[in-house]
Amino acid sequence: MKNTSLVNPPENEAIYIFREVAAQFEKPVLLFSGGKDSITLVRLAQKAFYPAKIPFPLMHIDTGHNFPETIAFRDRLVKELGLELIVRHVQDAIDEGKVREESGNMPAETYYRLPHF
Repeated sequence: MKNTSLVNPPENEAIYIFREVAAQFEKPVLLFSGGKDSITLVRLAQKAFYPAKIPFPLMHIDTGHNFPETIAFRDRLVKELGLELIVRHVQDAIDEGKVREESGNMPAETYYRLPHF
């Protein structure tokens, strides 16, 4: 059998990290925006745990500015892979007073505290 461990060291490192996170943390999630980077991470997580499914949920922070196609892709991907999806809405956090705008050097910067789940 051909040794492929040196073919793509960054990919191997990412797979190692996914496995370590799953082994060492109680409730990990994979943040998912629907962009190319998030999709790549999902595919790496698939490789890390194949043939089993990814052992933690995807989490999407919905800004309210997503293309409908992005949401449709997210939902289809989660269904195809049999994953749990956690969705939190930024507007809900604004309405609940959990988001605040900071003053100072970067006044446009906002902070959002994710609830423990």
